[in-house]
Amino acid sequence: MPELPILSPSYCVAIKPISFLRRSEEVDDSEVRQLADRIREADVWTMPIPIDIQTGIIMDGNHRARAAILLGLDYLPCVLLSYRDPRVMVRSARTGAPFNVDEIYRRVVHDVEMLPYKTTRHDFAPALPCTEIRLGMLRSGGAGITPS
Repeated sequence: MPELPILSPSYCVAIKPISFLRRSEEVDDSEVRQLADRIREADVWTMPIPIDIQTGIIMDGNHRARAAILLGLDYLPCVLLSYRDPRVMVRSARTGAPFNVDEIYRRVVHDVEMLPYKTTRHDFAPALPCTEIRLGMLRSGGAGITPS
């Protein structure tokens, strides 16, 4: 019998209003400005931001989300996930040990405070998809954008 390939579950990428996203970690403002300049120059959004589907917590991409605000974008492509999804692994950026995601919910959802800069590292298996969306389409009135 021939061996069948193992298929991994696909990701859902949806256009979400930036107002739905919740920042989870502090950012480096100079890095945000440099990133915004690179994205503006390319005029295309290539990396969807993985978020918790229920809360809008940004899992990875706080700098990109802040750059989007500087660029005047109203919507962003997001990979819709859950912290309970087996494709998501969260570790401490400092020690590499598993990170308690309940701490993320406690601090971010309940508006206690954001995590310090580079507190967590998120790994996704399989790797997240890429996009190629013109920036003009991510602004209000963009051609054909229907946010989900």
